[in-house]
Amino acid sequence: MMRNMELTLPTEKLYRLEEQLSFDEIRQRAADRRTQAFSGGIGGLLQRPKNDEVVLVASQRRLEPFWHVAGHARYVYDRSRNYTVPTSGPEVQSVTVNGSDYSVIAQTQSRAFSVPVLEHCVEEARSEHFVDGRTGAQVGDGAQVVAGPRSEIAHAADLAAPETMVLPPEQRASYVIRTVIGELLKPVQADQLMEETLLLENADLYYRPVYAFEYRWQPRDKTAVVEIDGATGQMRQVPSLLHEVAGVFSHKDAWFDITADTVGMLVPGANIAMKVGRVVVQHQTNKG
Repeated sequence: MMRNMELTLPTEKLYRLEEQLSFDEIRQRAADRRTQAFSGGIGGLLQRPKNDEVVLVASQRRLEPFWHVAGHARYVYDRSRNYTVPTSGPEVQSVTVNGSDYSVIAQTQSRAFSVPVLEHCVEEARSEHFVDGRTGAQVGDGAQVVAGPRSEIAHAADLAAPETMVLPPEQRASYVIRTVIGELLKPVQADQLMEETLLLENADLYYRPVYAFEYRWQPRDKTAVVEIDGATGQMRQVPSLLHEVAGVFSHKDAWFDITADTVGMLVPGANIAMKVGRVVVQHQTNKG
């Protein structure tokens, strides 16, 4: 059966998260952590370096991408069902409801009759995800950081900054929105489906600043890297600096690829009235 769905596409936006710490504060935090970067394991606890033995050998600033995607679905429909209604006592043989007669049947511990009804149903669902633009993994602090200070970026090229590595997302908008659509779409057992709407509220790409500092423990000729998230101040230890990155796209369309055709492939067997702002596009996909 062909489904008639009204689907609203989001306005795709690109944001850069604002840094909560100055560069001097970030650098000092990393310096305070430098000896701990070499203290992993039991051996490290016994042989922690002295401060003057650890020197900074390299640093880098990166902008790393993650997606915020969200949507809402609403289904309004009628369906026929039979309700089983218990009688007031074992002596009841039949009942009349609104002029219609119904036979009573014996059940395990009571007597009951079955009456046909028409159920008027409304179902709503919401889905929201924060997804790493490089790996596709969930971003645990996504809701927290997008609520903080941010700047909307008109052009991807505006992300470029001196001595800053901008990482392009390997997961595009169509990939991450697929999860939301999959969670919101559901089979509806209905005699009549009056409303089936899918509102994609967000398809936003965020860039967060990350600072990495590489230190060398000179007497042992060992290196360690401390990373600090410029938007949250959180620190972590990583194996090495990031050295090679694929080329950065210069236009947002390279990342934001949610179109009538891509959504049509995700919602097979449907007539979709698709809204993008005030523009309505009819897209039909027939089952083979």
